[in-house]
Amino acid sequence: MPSWNDFGNIWTTLKDVDVNAVREEAERPLSIAVVGHELALGEVSRLLSVSEDRYPAAGVSPLLLVPLPEATALADRLRAVNLLILAVDATHDLSEQERTAFGQIDRLGLPAVVAVFGGSAVSLAGLPPAAGARAVVLPDADAIDAADKLALEVLRQLPSELQLAAARRLPGLRAMYARELINNTSFSNASYALATGIPEQIPVISIPFAAADMLVLTKNQAMLTYRLALAYGAPPGFQERLTEVIPVIGSGFLWRQLARSLIGLIPVWGLVPKVAVAYAGTYTTGIAAWRWFERGELASTDQLRRISQDALKLGQQRAAEIVARAREAGERARSRTNGQHRPGLLSRIRARLPFRRSPAIAAAQPDTQQSQNE
Repeated sequence: MPSWNDFGNIWTTLKDVDVNAVREEAERPLSIAVVGHELALGEVSRLLSVSEDRYPAAGVSPLLLVPLPEATALADRLRAVNLLILAVDATHDLSEQERTAFGQIDRLGLPAVVAVFGGSAVSLAGLPPAAGARAVVLPDADAIDAADKLALEVLRQLPSELQLAAARRLPGLRAMYARELINNTSFSNASYALATGIPEQIPVISIPFAAADMLVLTKNQAMLTYRLALAYGAPPGFQERLTEVIPVIGSGFLWRQLARSLIGLIPVWGLVPKVAVAYAGTYTTGIAAWRWFERGELASTDQLRRISQDALKLGQQRAAEIVARAREAGERARSRTNGQHRPGLLSRIRARLPFRRSPAIAAAQPDTQQSQNE
């Protein structure tokens, strides 16, 4: 059985990772039409396109800005876009003509976001009901959370297979995409750790991890790092991007450091600490890679330690939730099975085979035939 030390060379561990599909996903064609008032069009473009990231937008912007009076004439072109953003300037009441135009555009049936600037929820009164239900209201476009609010709604409405391409071309989406990607990948690795049971052990540390499972978890972290690199507009070379963050990658994705930290937090091993380490290791790697590709900041050892400690606390919470849900699901499944009063496969096999009970069991359990006769 190989040990973790056999995977010290990161390229040995990751050499068979297929990154072509991820690279193709990052380069998918994408078009987003922004239709509305001139002032609101400018705000949407600024919030989605402007950033101080290390890398600029990769490729041509997918935004098609369409003033509301021109929207009807471009209806055929709008039907071909991947996402529609209705940009509303709520500093003045909508005219009847504007209401009609917004209604016609909304009836195209496209995935859509309604961005309302300079108003409040009351400003939605003039919009079609369906459009108002998808609206994100931004009273102050310069507010610190304005870009994140708009980005979150845009990513919610975009098909998942286009989100990486959108973040790569629109820097305003990157932070929200990175946050969701790190959380989702951490949860996936934690769930995988629970599902496999992780039956072997890291040397020295008494937290079970099988070599095959470590490979899967590590490769998932490598793909997380690569997706973050592409989302932030970095060149697509896989090995080059991982080499940039080799202090994190090369240390085994902090598995050992996190495991040692966990020893002082949970005295008795069980499913929760195993799942917590899988979650926290992935989360820490994602945060460190995020900082590097966003600002070119390589986390120091002390910073990584603080990040990993926070991640471990979060991982314990998530692990407790995941394990509790799994146990509840198991209990429900057992209840359904018991309710059917059907013997399990193992019981049916035992019934067909000669089975000799030990004296201790025979003494503790009444004879089935005798009990039935009584």
